[in-house]
This record gives sequence, structure tokens and C-alpha cells, in this order.
Amino acid sequence: MATLHDLPNFIGCDKPPKIGAFRPDVYAIDAPLTRTIVGEAKTQADLETDHTKAQFVSFIRFLRLQQNAVFVVAVPWQAKATARSLLDTLLGPDEENIRVVVIDDVESVQ
Repeated sequence: MATLHDLPNFIGCDKPPKIGAFRPDVYAIDAPLTRTIVGEAKTQADLETDHTKAQFVSFIRFLRLQQNAVFVVAVPWQAKATARSLLDTLLGPDEENIRVVVIDDVESVQ
């Protein structure tokens, strides 16, 4: 599994590829390609911006073309419902190709 991140203070490391006009915080693929993961971390205020909506739309369009796609969004616990609502709106009710995981800072991932 190759994992690339766009975290601050990591000069000289490989960055994730741009997806549309946006670079995700985390991008991971395995070889041979059987899973693609795109991850973003957002604050409550971020979730209300046009920039975030455009980012999410771009990432979702890309992930729809991948096999076994996962979109991970990390938010503070207070923003989990807002994130889930935004993603449900952007994905629509019949989305089957993308697994969406919303992680908050209270819940542990297993």
C-alpha cells in the first residue's frame, strides 16, 4: 500500500496527486490496484464553505471511477452530523461504489 499525505511541516516528501484542482490530505492505493482511499480533515467551519463542497465533489467524481473506493473525512465530534449530511447530499441515495467513513476525534477506528 502506498500512502501519500499533504501534512504541514513535511518538506521534501511526495505529495498526493491533484484530483481535479484539489490535492487531498491523504491518498492511498495498493498494488495491484484493488483499493483507492482519499482522505480529508475538516473543521466545522470548513464544512460550510464552497471550497470544501467543490473539493468533495471532485474527490467523489474521481472515486466513482475506482474499484473499491473509500472516502474518509475526519472532523471534530461536533461536526460529524454536518459532515455526514453534506456527504449524503453530494453522494445521493444510490451510491454503491464509494464507502464513506466519517471519523471524529472522540470515536476510535477499528
